[in-house]
Amino acid sequence: MKIKKLFLLFFLICNLSYAQKSPIKIGIAPHSSTRVILESHQDLRLFLENYFKRPVQILTAKNFSEFTKRSNDGTYYDLILTSPNLAVLAQRLGGYTPLMTYKKGLSTILLSTDSNILNSKNLPLHVIGLDPVSFPTLDAQDWLEKNGFNDEKIKYTYTSATDSSISILLNKNADMIIMSLPNYIKLMTKETKNLVHVIYQSKPKPSRIYLAKNKDGITLEEWKKALSAFSKSSEGKKHLDITKLENFKEIEQKDLNSLDSIVKKTMERLYK
Repeated sequence: MKIKKLFLLFFLICNLSYAQKSPIKIGIAPHSSTRVILESHQDLRLFLENYFKRPVQILTAKNFSEFTKRSNDGTYYDLILTSPNLAVLAQRLGGYTPLMTYKKGLSTILLSTDSNILNSKNLPLHVIGLDPVSFPTLDAQDWLEKNGFNDEKIKYTYTSATDSSISILLNKNADMIIMSLPNYIKLMTKETKNLVHVIYQSKPKPSRIYLAKNKDGITLEEWKKALSAFSKSSEGKKHLDITKLENFKEIEQKDLNSLDSIVKKTMERLYK
């Protein structure tokens, strides 16, 4: 009986100690609705809770601009998962180090219910992006500009989630929408794919990137080991199955070296 009481006391002390530890804050760029983000990163959260023996919070923001300013501040998140242009800014301004990405590149998709939309005389065309500084939005806008669609021919509006923009397009309240290829694969059903046309698909660019720093009792080296372990774990496999991002790989600086022009435009829009 005494042994049972001691064991129970030990268990309660351990739980209390665990609960008193400050939570690890993981910032995920708002590439989809909050619900989808939380669901698709539960395996990452559970793995890291078990790995560090600390509670883990999955956090996002109402839009990319707000998320990026928090990341660039360098104090809000312990670990960041974000698009390549915003990763460069988090590295330069927030002091984070890029550690890991996905093998599947981040292609931009431009969709319409009208396959001949670029020849439409009903101008300006209404195009919906996620946010002025999201990577797919900047990429698609650059492509449209190079194809003669200036501000007189295009009207841009922005929504907080890709699943919202799909509904807007299918309800004929927009001419085109912009999204990433992973979101197209994950969120578009067979039925909705049959209702739309791919107007533009970019060549693969660097994918979403994990960044960390020495912060809140966890060193950069510990983060490297933790993410490496996650990439080999059953939780990591489940995460890949859900996100359709195929596999993990270590990030290399050369993966980010070709992004100067899009990073410059991101800065102009973010801090104008």
